[in-house]
Amino acid sequence: MEKIWKIFFMMALSGCAGQDEQSSAPMVRIAKRARQSGNSEAAISFYNKALAIDHENAEAYLGLAESYIDLKLLDAALEYIKKAESIGCDKGHAHYLRGKIYLLSEDRAKAEKEFLKSSSVDAMNALGAICDGRGEHAKAQQLYKQVIAKDPNYIDAYNNMGLSLMLCDKHKEAIFYLENACSLPESNITYRSNLALAYGLSGDVEKARSVYAQDFDGDELEEKIAYLEDIISAKLQ
Repeated sequence: MEKIWKIFFMMALSGCAGQDEQSSAPMVRIAKRARQSGNSEAAISFYNKALAIDHENAEAYLGLAESYIDLKLLDAALEYIKKAESIGCDKGHAHYLRGKIYLLSEDRAKAEKEFLKSSSVDAMNALGAICDGRGEHAKAQQLYKQVIAKDPNYIDAYNNMGLSLMLCDKHKEAIFYLENACSLPESNITYRSNLALAYGLSGDVEKARSVYAQDFDGDELEEKIAYLEDIISAKLQ
């Protein structure tokens, strides 16, 4: 993996020919791509390279905070947020990241306070999850709808909306949102499994099977269907 990123790094730099050699922006872009691909260690390396060029790049400090959150190194992440704030950064994003740290530390009260200070879709989606956790499903669903209105491609809002509706036994409505989640490029086995569950709870076990079959076969598939049927039976009792 490291070798692949070195090759990508050289290609990216060659593609930046003609740009200001002292600009840290190309490094930040590479770091973001690294993190999006799941390689937080590579992202940290590139963000640090960006800061070596421009030590006042607040976006790079927030990027480092995000990468360290990915690695569950929360104290380090907090320090980078503080540094970004000291030089002027996107305050809404900083509040969201601090809230995420508090949430990972299981301090929901502090997390909620930070999310409320941010108008970002990330913060609104996180607030929805907190509301769902308290059983405030109508409030959560309103937040998810606001996120989707702002960003129609925000996959986790569709997924969370679907799960929230399932908690309210609104399975057919849940299917609508989970189908949307599964239609987006970032969709994975988690989103598809949630969709299969919604189909099963709506009474369409065969459709649930067809969704599960995208990721499972043989005994694994039959175990998924058996587990789904157990859930359905338990709900009917």
